[in-house]
Amino acid sequence: MTAQPYVPLPMDRCTAELRREAARFAEAARDLPLTEPVPTCPGWTLGDLVRHLRQGHEWATTILATRSTGLVLPGGDLADGAGDGTSWTERVAGLGARGTDAVDGRLRDPGSRARFVTEGADRLAEAIGGIGAEVPVWAPHGKQNKEFWPRWAMFETAVHRADVDLLAGRPFEPAADVALDCVDFCLMAFGVPAAGPFLSPLFAEVPRGGETLSFRSAAGAAGRISNWLVTCAPDGVRVTRDAPAGTPADATVVASPADLLLVVKGRLRPRSPRVTVSGDRELLDFWLSHAVS
Repeated sequence: MTAQPYVPLPMDRCTAELRREAARFAEAARDLPLTEPVPTCPGWTLGDLVRHLRQGHEWATTILATRSTGLVLPGGDLADGAGDGTSWTERVAGLGARGTDAVDGRLRDPGSRARFVTEGADRLAEAIGGIGAEVPVWAPHGKQNKEFWPRWAMFETAVHRADVDLLAGRPFEPAADVALDCVDFCLMAFGVPAAGPFLSPLFAEVPRGGETLSFRSAAGAAGRISNWLVTCAPDGVRVTRDAPAGTPADATVVASPADLLLVVKGRLRPRSPRVTVSGDRELLDFWLSHAVS
């Protein structure tokens, strides 16, 4: 089977959702202690997460604003300095834990902390809007223009908004079409070899014996795909959109659009009563512990 043609959410919708998700993140994080551990990001505090989100927005803004056609690493390092044995996940986590007096001073004030988050998102949205679709620009995979970045920004910000909502005991309720587009963005990357360096270092250990996992939304949204089939084939992982009804899978996950996003990003355990799982739970647990970063 091959992936069906898919039309992502329009770029202007993605940038609008980027701003909305950043504002929701800022609101949820505004009055929480910076030292509070973030359960869905083991080893991170809220301060680490706030810095990480702003650094991610600044990283993408730099690539777009400079029209870079090569990888610029988060933190502004040159790409040829990446061969130090540090994985992408480790590099990004290390940057998030690295504060400065100026930044940490801003984060201690609730109002300044909120602006710190929304400023980064606003600048990224402006950088996306300030470059034409025909201009060459580096992207981790797919078309080498700005097409990747609005979806990535919406996805990244929504997932980390969920982290703060879960920490604060608030409901995570993105629009259904946004949640499903984010699920698609996440899952489809597992089938793209060029995305490999940006996935979990453990991804290379996922099975390769033809095992299959089905991720299905319990509710749809107009124009959005609502089910995906992951095949762990000997020649590489394949991801199929909108597999026909009745397509068998070794493990199947069914959840609401928002909860499905939380599951595929490791923020909600599949044993939650909000999630329905059938088939091989050990396979599902292994996938989630090795594919999700």
